[in-house]
Amino acid sequence: MDEIILAIISEITKRSISYVLCKYSEITGPTIEDKRLQDLQRLLLRTHIIVKEAEGRLITNRAMVHQLNIMRKEMYRGYFTLDSLRSQASEAKDHDVSHSFTLPKFNHAKRRICSSDGTYRNNDLQKVIQNLNNIVADAKEFCMFLKNYPPLYRQPYDMHMFIGKCMFGRQMEVDRIMDFLMQEEHLSMTSTGVLPIIGPGYVGKSTLVAHVYNDARVRGHFSQIIVVNGDRIDDKKLSSWKDRCDIIHQNNALGGKKRLLAVIEFPENVDNVAWNNFYLPFVGCLVRGSKIIITSNSDKIKKFGTTQALILNFLPIEAYWYFFKVLTFGSADSNDYPELESIAMAMAREMGGSFIAADFISAILRRNLSVQHWGWCLAAFKENIRRNVSVFGEHPYDLLQKQKHACYQINEDKYMVSDQYHASCLSRENIPAITMYDVVSGNVNCEGAFEVLAWKSHILPYKSYTISCMIQKEQPIKRIHST
Repeated sequence: MDEIILAIISEITKRSISYVLCKYSEITGPTIEDKRLQDLQRLLLRTHIIVKEAEGRLITNRAMVHQLNIMRKEMYRGYFTLDSLRSQASEAKDHDVSHSFTLPKFNHAKRRICSSDGTYRNNDLQKVIQNLNNIVADAKEFCMFLKNYPPLYRQPYDMHMFIGKCMFGRQMEVDRIMDFLMQEEHLSMTSTGVLPIIGPGYVGKSTLVAHVYNDARVRGHFSQIIVVNGDRIDDKKLSSWKDRCDIIHQNNALGGKKRLLAVIEFPENVDNVAWNNFYLPFVGCLVRGSKIIITSNSDKIKKFGTTQALILNFLPIEAYWYFFKVLTFGSADSNDYPELESIAMAMAREMGGSFIAADFISAILRRNLSVQHWGWCLAAFKENIRRNVSVFGEHPYDLLQKQKHACYQINEDKYMVSDQYHASCLSRENIPAITMYDVVSGNVNCEGAFEVLAWKSHILPYKSYTISCMIQKEQPIKRIHST
């Protein structure tokens, strides 16, 4: 395998160096920064090959998994650095996509690392190169061990074919949950293991847990997997806990081993009395080795856990940009569209790591790979942020996160005002026919209150995200105050 990797690296490196020389070299010859960019491009190619090969194998060694995660993070950081520098160079040229105003400074946008005084170029670029150099130098032994692990599957050549249909960027979290589920309980332990998973709304808690319980190892370990809606645990009309759950998996082949995995989703906080009224009778019915996972937006559920809580945050900007870029450009090479890449990066920095925003905006941009179309999208995107800050005092994604009003421009004097965000596993018949794109693009003429499909997930648990909306004129919007 090492020989194959070296051959691929050799061929790609020759082509990449030629491309970078044409892209960044001046007539007077390459500068020190040009040479550093060449080094960065070369190191990224080598790191990318190693990471993709490792991700296609079933690695069980914890140290190797940890090393792979470090490689992956540095690779994301390297691509973000390279694309940021290209974006700065593109913005320096006037392509009629300049900003009409300066975007406000929001909490979730503080990860912006490109400074205006050039220190990013001189210091951080060298640090990224040094980190990648160290990773590649240490990867020889890693590559030797890789061939001892069987391949998982054959990934398609183009990442855009599957990146929107698989869970992205949560490998370490998956390993943590798998360790909890597969760990055998000590004979002296009498309580059932409870793992709290805490994170803001729409960060992907349900998706993460669904990815784990769909794993063949988990399904082969537990005789039954159930999902419980946390709102129903205190419903006195229900006679037993079985009436409060949905059975996701039933494995009768385990015989006498009736281990059960229960996933309890709390949209909000739950009080001690409601939890104890459900938990104590429930665990009394469970056999040794059963496990419980609880999820919530509130960190108050930590006290219900028997192990340290898993905190789930939005992806860092480096990983999020990698995801959004692949999703947006698809099979097209973003290097061939420097102006478009600059626009996409400006938008990605203001999305706060939202997967729903990435899916919605990338779908709009993919429809037309022209500077004029993307420039219009960027102007509308910035105007949307400006208006929500002006009217409601917050970024629109922060407003939706807090279940507050947010507005979106439809035409010159009409705006769609959203109210509440709903995430549910709706049946196909109950999903709203009107999509967010239909409304924002003006494809449908809506009046009054209506439901809009913001996003439909393509992966487990296949949730549909809908928004309650209404169309209003500009003047009434200025009088709306969030509660």
